[in-house]
Amino acid sequence: MGEKRESGPQVSDVDFVPKGYVVFDLEITDSEGYEDYRLDGQASIREWDGRVLSGEPAPRGVVECLEGEWPTKRLVVVEFASVAVARDWYGSEQYQAAARKRQATSKGRVLLVEGWKKPW
Repeated sequence: MGEKRESGPQVSDVDFVPKGYVVFDLEITDSEGYEDYRLDGQASIREWDGRVLSGEPAPRGVVECLEGEWPTKRLVVVEFASVAVARDWYGSEQYQAAARKRQATSKGRVLLVEGWKKPW
């Protein structure tokens, strides 16, 4: 028989903090003005160590409803280390300055979503 290996830390031995996601479901009404928001918004995301996971607007990016009705034009998903970090980023002065530009150049919804509470 082979040697018995010691296993590393088990999932239950490690504190797991689920990621926090901010989801933007937008229709851009002023593409030139929105570009200013995009640059400022991305800079603030980088400052908070966030990561944009999706966001290319249709028709370049795929935004396809597979069931039901969801007439979205642009869906952006941003990942942060935790829900608390995502919430703090959203409320930060830096992002709120950018958000005012987004609100003036688009309409839609913004959601905060918590990731899985346990790793796969």
